[in-house]
Amino acid sequence: MDCPTCESMVDAYVDGELSANESADFERALSQCPACRQRLEAARELSGLLRALPAEPAPDLLRARIERELREIAGRPWQRARQMAMAASVIVALGVGWIGGSLTTPGARETNELLAGYLRVSMSDSGVEVASSDRHTVKPWFAGRIDYAPPVHDLTAEGFPLLGGRVDLVDGRKVAVLVYRRNQHRVALTLWPSKSSTGTTPDFEERDGFALASWRRGGFEMHAVADLSPAEMKGFVAAVDQAIAADR
Repeated sequence: MDCPTCESMVDAYVDGELSANESADFERALSQCPACRQRLEAARELSGLLRALPAEPAPDLLRARIERELREIAGRPWQRARQMAMAASVIVALGVGWIGGSLTTPGARETNELLAGYLRVSMSDSGVEVASSDRHTVKPWFAGRIDYAPPVHDLTAEGFPLLGGRVDLVDGRKVAVLVYRRNQHRVALTLWPSKSSTGTTPDFEERDGFALASWRRGGFEMHAVADLSPAEMKGFVAAVDQAIAADR
């Protein structure tokens, strides 16, 4: 067995994925390859570090990000070994990044849940549980599924046609999500009743490549997430506000 072949088998050996004969051949080759022995020790050390990480359930946002990245990797015309290596690096990078973020950004749970909800919308075939651009179809659908009636508007004239609605969870509560389309992108508007009837100025931010907007209007807390430019997100928020004002 030559050195490149031996080195390519290190990770599979550490993970116990080699057959008995392959393991025996690998171990014999190690005695003649100092570089492979060093590579083996490094792989064992990394494996130990990963096993030592806190064994807590991955949050929805982390799982959704990994699923999205792996779907993109699977669609690329690479060799399987290269795909598997890239997939492993994605999982480690996202996992370590989430651990660091969870320790340094307390209070971001709600935003993470909103982003995870958007990823579920964008990755599913339709992104909705009730598919219709008719507000008189979508709004009644929420009755009995959540404990409030959300304002529903079709924004086709403003460039954001309504695709439908769905129910999601934010902070353990069932909430309404209205899904809109902007060209080939989807916009998720999550809203629930506010304790205050006073409106607020929209707060815009970008996170992980997504545009987010949070504001209060018409007695509802409004949260929009989309894979849009900041200007397009501002246009969407303005369209929502105008539609709510027109109902009064």
